[in-house]
Amino acid sequence: MEKRGPKPKVTGVGCPNEFCTDHLIIGKGNVVGNGSYQLDGKRIRRYLCRSCGRAFCDRTNTVYYGLHKNEDKVDLALKMSIRGMSIEGIADVLEVQPVTVSKWLARAAEQCEKVNEAKVKNLDLPKVEMDEMWVIVQKK
Repeated sequence: MEKRGPKPKVTGVGCPNEFCTDHLIIGKGNVVGNGSYQLDGKRIRRYLCRSCGRAFCDRTNTVYYGLHKNEDKVDLALKMSIRGMSIEGIADVLEVQPVTVSKWLARAAEQCEKVNEAKVKNLDLPKVEMDEMWVIVQKK
């Protein structure tokens, strides 16, 4: 049996660990590939940060992290919810439990809050201007 050799260095990915010295620094060479796994026919890559030793994957810090369902199914549930379908109706169409749909919606709302906090801070705007700004952002 042959040796596998060194792990390939990965470009375009930064360590998501907030306590890492190379947090979100891309192209430094500290992140290497650490295998992959299949989920509904889609390949999810795993990574390892050489600086802090933390392992993470493509889904880390996203709505999909830790879910065992295809991203398309979760996206469809979110779209149906935006269109006004009930949680029970969504669960019936997607053939999952209503509790599962509720958890997906809660995770999506939590992720939206994180994005909102990161993108919109230290702005001294009245509420009317803030709504207008979000309309512009959604169009882009």
